[in-house]
Amino acid sequence: MGAVSRRRTGRRQAVKQRKRWYGQRRAWLAPLEAEARRVHGANLRVLALGGRRVYRVPVDVPGRLRPVEVTITFYEQPPYPCFGLSAPEYPRVLARTEGASPHRMPVDGALCLYYPGSPPELRWRPENGLLSLIDLARDHIFFEDYWRETGGVHGGEWLGDEQPHGFPWQVSP
Repeated sequence: MGAVSRRRTGRRQAVKQRKRWYGQRRAWLAPLEAEARRVHGANLRVLALGGRRVYRVPVDVPGRLRPVEVTITFYEQPPYPCFGLSAPEYPRVLARTEGASPHRMPVDGALCLYYPGSPPELRWRPENGLLSLIDLARDHIFFEDYWRETGGVHGGEWLGDEQPHGFPWQVSP
């Protein structure tokens, strides 16, 4: 009986391990980060915080004397709606700038970079890489500055593509 007991207690039990989320998988991260790391080097700072992967990078924006820090956060489970897109396709992108903007999220001021309902070729996707998302944020900040310089809420000109805000089911008649 003693041998049987030892055999049962000494047996390795299968332990369920939590599946790694996309932000922890090298196969997902390497192609996403490669060009951004090459271009921005040590200026690209990365934090892995639980179910978040946060990138911070100073970005030179045309017309500005100082770089603007852009923060990009990928969430395992985003605390905001993704409007039908997967979490990797809809990271949160923040940039501290002064003044109004017609293309910011109302809750947290995140940049509204693309319309989630657009076809894949018209919006950022992880396959495009982190560098292209950083460049999209830089262009957006420049467009905001230009919009404010040309009148802002009083008829300012937005240089980028624009889509309607909201979704049909959210718009009241």
